[in-house]
Amino acid sequence: MKSYSHFDITGLHYFSVVAEERSFSRASARLRIAQPAISRKIKALEQDLGVQLFTRHTRGVDLTEPGESLLRNAYGLFRQIENLRDHAVTSGDTPRGVVTIGVLPTPGEYIIPRLVEQSRKLYPEIKFRIVEGYSGDLHSMLINQEINIAVMHAPMPHPDIVVHDLLIDYLCLVGRAGTLNKPAYSFDEAAAFSLILPEGPNLLRLRIDQIAQERNIRLNVNLLCNGFWLTKAMIRNGLGHTMVTFGSVVTDLEKGDFDVALIKDPDVPWPLAVAMRADQHRRLSLIVVKGLIETIVAELRSNHIWKQMPDAARINGES
Repeated sequence: MKSYSHFDITGLHYFSVVAEERSFSRASARLRIAQPAISRKIKALEQDLGVQLFTRHTRGVDLTEPGESLLRNAYGLFRQIENLRDHAVTSGDTPRGVVTIGVLPTPGEYIIPRLVEQSRKLYPEIKFRIVEGYSGDLHSMLINQEINIAVMHAPMPHPDIVVHDLLIDYLCLVGRAGTLNKPAYSFDEAAAFSLILPEGPNLLRLRIDQIAQERNIRLNVNLLCNGFWLTKAMIRNGLGHTMVTFGSVVTDLEKGDFDVALIKDPDVPWPLAVAMRADQHRRLSLIVVKGLIETIVAELRSNHIWKQMPDAARINGES
């Protein structure tokens, strides 16, 4: 029987750092371990597995297909080890351990800095790993135990996930400042604008398509873009409009970059929620982090930084 003596946590750690740095020399500097020792470990790992993990070139290394597969699974193993450690060291009423949070881009701008600052004061033994993504991706990562807690829009019901709503956001039409002249547009009117929208399986896009199909409306989609920051950059340059939640563009609205109008007939509520796995919802560190997130969102709303829009939209920075 073949011995996999080099297939251990140390070897996987070295491998993951080389993969992240795309370079043996940079990995050596980061790990503070001599490069030949890392090279020997990776070579032995490749021999044990019977596959090539990297392709070498003058600028560094790239992952092969087996290497990409191993990296994904290695990250999953690292998270499981962290969870085991967290459960082992948790005692009494002191929250501690690593909490991996998945968060949407714009809500993350408001929530995460405040969360880290408050947690450092109240729960200094909690450490964070932050992952930014869209709701569909965060939902999958939560199910696959890649993250511990997620702040996302409209999570789909799942038996393994516990959801707590933070607020109800609404679908809006967004364009460059000066391009919208009404506080609200019907869905039919919004659909006629030159739109920049993501491709499926984006959850919000699926909901937009569903409404369009139900109303027999053709969406005037002139650009497909899965990158939200790129979409906003194109809107700033007057290349089109988009349909997103109000909370997604509140920062840009405050800067005066965008006009935002509520989409009505129908109203499209889109809840922002905090979610975690059912098998972890009693973990002390997650309980206190969830509580902090809820408090932060409530404070943002009370300070009128983050508004809900049930009846009217803000245009050009006016309430």
